[in-house]
Amino acid sequence: MDVSTPALRRITSLVSPYGLVSRTAALPVADGDPDFTIRVAGIGDPSKVLHSMRGWSNDGDLGNVDGVGSALAGERARLISIAEALERYSVCAWHDEDIVVAAEDELTEEFVSPTRWPQCSASEFARDDCGLVPYDPAVPIRWVRAWSLTRRCSVLVPAIAVYLHMAPRSRSERFTRGITTGAAVHSDLRGAVLGGLLEVVERDALSIAWLQRLRLPHLSVDPELLEPLERAYHATGTARHLDVRLFDATTDFGIPVVYAVQLSPHEDRLAQIVCATCDVDPRRAVAKIYRELAAVRVALRAAVDSRPAGRPDDGTVSVIGSAAYNASADRRDAFRHLLEGERDVRRLDELPDLSADPDPLATAVSRVAARGAEVLVVDVTTDEARQVGMHAVKVLVPEAVPLSFIHSERYLGTDRLYTAPTAMGHESHGEESLNPEPQPAA
Repeated sequence: MDVSTPALRRITSLVSPYGLVSRTAALPVADGDPDFTIRVAGIGDPSKVLHSMRGWSNDGDLGNVDGVGSALAGERARLISIAEALERYSVCAWHDEDIVVAAEDELTEEFVSPTRWPQCSASEFARDDCGLVPYDPAVPIRWVRAWSLTRRCSVLVPAIAVYLHMAPRSRSERFTRGITTGAAVHSDLRGAVLGGLLEVVERDALSIAWLQRLRLPHLSVDPELLEPLERAYHATGTARHLDVRLFDATTDFGIPVVYAVQLSPHEDRLAQIVCATCDVDPRRAVAKIYRELAAVRVALRAAVDSRPAGRPDDGTVSVIGSAAYNASADRRDAFRHLLEGERDVRRLDELPDLSADPDPLATAVSRVAARGAEVLVVDVTTDEARQVGMHAVKVLVPEAVPLSFIHSERYLGTDRLYTAPTAMGHESHGEESLNPEPQPAA
């Protein structure tokens, strides 16, 4: 986002003691860490205005709806944090009059069945600590209207897959959990949709790479080929004592994904951190990875400072917990598939680049469709977003592998988890040979 544009600067009007964002604050960056500014935008208690959030508690590892922004400049970080807070708030808000309640065979218009969504395997469903159950199409669920960019028509999609903190009302709604993946805000509607789609592609790549323990190619970056701002992010992110290893995690979707492992030889509690970014321009993806790593590092430092970083219970939602656990130097062996052994080296300019296309969004949608997947968009724009000229959307790709923060619910019955590695030129492992270690991404 360009902080000089009036459209983005209007978002600051959401900040006041009585506004959507009650406060913004800078988070402390430890001595020796990359010199990025990290800001947080606090919403407060959204249950005071959203009936959907009744019973919500501000659990930092489950119920947190605050926004976080990172950048070289403090004002840019602040604006990003406010935008993310608006994004989180928007995906928690819905109107009951927009919801359709019906079983599949009762619907009279086009719909996308939960049977197409990622699924847990039979062995996961059999676990006592798995909170999901197989979908029953005879049981009514809630539906909301979406637009299929692939088929160019209106369709109904499961509301439980769109909104965050939507409590299931029937057993059949427990086929999945609401997550933030695919939520995005932007002053331009197409920009919002593209941002949401890129996040879905990014999380799909993160999950496949870790679960299948892919030997991703090393990514070679020549700073001289980067634009000045991108070069500044690269220089700041690679400064100090940290060793950042970059990998090409681009999947068969053909949209650039950069995966990073940040190593610290001097901090046993934060010895390794992982992150991924996706962008139509691979150079921007590299620049973004450094500021994302900086924000994750601050969050994990706060987590390990507040409590011992043990392995979370497999059936517990733990966004930060597994990442903090895996950050310990004692966990280095879990990263052998990324850090050891011979592997291909790929130059940054060898990655696909969609940024020069006349319509990068259309190109991205077509590439996803070429792999048999569908891109769906739900407009979740709230009054607050509309008042500051922003669009809020939730982008869904039912076939994509989600990033799960519950180890007992990793959706191991999803076809793409086993077909994508082969399409990417890697060996594909069956469920019994998947990575048993918890996801290190946060």
